[in-house]
Amino acid sequence: MDAVITCKFRKNQLCTAVEAERLLSFTNTADPLFMFGAVAVGMFGMPELGVTIALAHYLASFLVGIIFRFHGRDRDHYQSSPQTTNGNIMIRALRALYAAKQEDKRSTGQLLGDSVKVSMNTILLIGGFIILFSVFLQILSIIGITTILAAGFAHILSIINFDSSLAPALVSGLFEIDLGTLAASQANAPLLQKTVIASAIIAWSGLSVHGQVASIVIESGIRMLPYMVARFLHAVLAAAITVILMIDPVYSIMKFFTIPVMFTPNVSNTFTSLLSRFEQVGYQIILLLSIMLALSIAIHIIKELYLHLKKIIHPRSL
Repeated sequence: MDAVITCKFRKNQLCTAVEAERLLSFTNTADPLFMFGAVAVGMFGMPELGVTIALAHYLASFLVGIIFRFHGRDRDHYQSSPQTTNGNIMIRALRALYAAKQEDKRSTGQLLGDSVKVSMNTILLIGGFIILFSVFLQILSIIGITTILAAGFAHILSIINFDSSLAPALVSGLFEIDLGTLAASQANAPLLQKTVIASAIIAWSGLSVHGQVASIVIESGIRMLPYMVARFLHAVLAAAITVILMIDPVYSIMKFFTIPVMFTPNVSNTFTSLLSRFEQVGYQIILLLSIMLALSIAIHIIKELYLHLKKIIHPRSL
C-alpha cells in the first residue's frame, strides 16, 4: 500500500521524485499481523518474539527515514506556495476531503466498485509474484545456484560468528520473505541468531516484494535503486537492533508486553480471572503511558534548553 499511495502522490504532483524516493525508502514496512502472528506465533511458536521483531523493524525503518533525508539533496526543487494552517486540523481535513471528492467527480457507488477492483488486482499481483519467485527459487535450487549462494552466505555468517545452518534461510529470504523467515525459524541455530536473521529478512522483504513495488511505481518515474539500498540498510539496522533487544534485561521487558490473545478462565471463578486479566493489561498500559510521558518531558526539556542556548548565542535571531 505504501507503494500505491506514493505512486498516487507522485502522479498528482503532491511530491517531487526525490521526495517520493525518500518516502518509499522507509514506509515499506511489514504488516504487524505478519510479524506477530505468522512469524512469532506460526513459525517460531514464541509469541513473545513478536514485540522484539516488530519493535526492531519499526525502529530501523525510522532510522532509515532519517538517513534518507540526505538522499538526492542535489535534485531537490521546491516551489514555495502559501499554505493556510489556521483553524482546527479536523475541520481542515474534512474540507480537503470534500474538495478531493468534488474534484474526483465519481459517485460513491463507482468509488466502491473501483476500490474493490483495484484491491483484487493488487491481491492477484502479490499472489502471482509469490508463486513466480517460489518457482524461480526452486529452479535455482535444481540447477545448483542456491548451493553457490548458500556457500557465499555461509562465509559471511562465519565472519560474524553466526551458525552456517542459517545460510539457506538467507538464500530463500533473498528472493521471498515468507520462505526465508520460515527457513530461519527451522534452522538448527541458537534462538538469538535465528531471530536476528528473520528480522533482517523481514526488513529486506525479498526480491518478490521488490518486484511488486517496481510494477506499481515504475510508471510514475520513481527509481528503484534508492529503494533497494534502503531495504538493505533497513535489514542491517533491524538485525543490529534485534541483537540489542534480545539482551536479557531488555528481552525480559519485551516479554512483559506479551499477553495471550485468547485465554480459558476458571469456570468456578470467572470474575477473579477477568480481574487478573484487566490487572495485567492495566500494568502494561500504565507502563506504556509512563514511558510516553517521560519521553515527552525529556523532549520538552531538550527543546527549552536548545532555545535558551540559542538565545544566549544569537540574541538577535529570536
